Amino acid sequence: MLAKFDELKTYLPEFYQQLQEAAAYLAALGVQMDGVHEDTMQARDNNFVFLAGADAVTRLEKFMQIPFDPARTLEDRKRLIASFFVGNNRIGATEIKELIKVFTPSPTDVTFAASTINVRVTRDIEDTFILGDFYFILLKKIPAHLDLVITVLSTFETSFYVGGAMTQYKEEVIDA
Repeated sequence: MLAKFDELKTYLPEFYQQLQEAAAYLAALGVQMDGVHEDTMQARDNNFVFLAGADAVTRLEKFMQIPFDPARTLEDRKRLIASFFVGNNRIGATEIKELIKVFTPSPTDVTFAASTINVRVTRDIEDTFILGDFYFILLKKIPAHLDLVITVLSTFETSFYVGGAMTQYKEEVIDA
């Protein structure tokens, strides 16, 4: 993309493009137009949660009454805000699975029994999502008369060895 100065210069007739005063005026105007362009692009991006800047995310958190947690990265904060829009005011097993996919790609099983929603997430040990955020959002979405139980299973593989001999012992007698 051309700099705004170069872009503005192309709109002038060639005679004016050679004038030093016109170049100085367009250079000053070009700097201002660069700022306007950046601000316009940021204003556009702020309409989309995953493209929004840190200031817009902070305003959305305040509007949605999400408590600030300094441990969350900007991406975690964006995922938390996006999870508010899952479900269209209806919550069921499908919506809960969609909601957990915002936080982690791990397989999820959702069951309902005796007024309790049971959510079982099987994740890899390297998958570190913030369970508190998922719990916070889910409590806002489910009816108050239902209980919620979230079980997270972490699986991992490791090698271990079993040896037969702990030490070897040899006795020597030294005569003096």
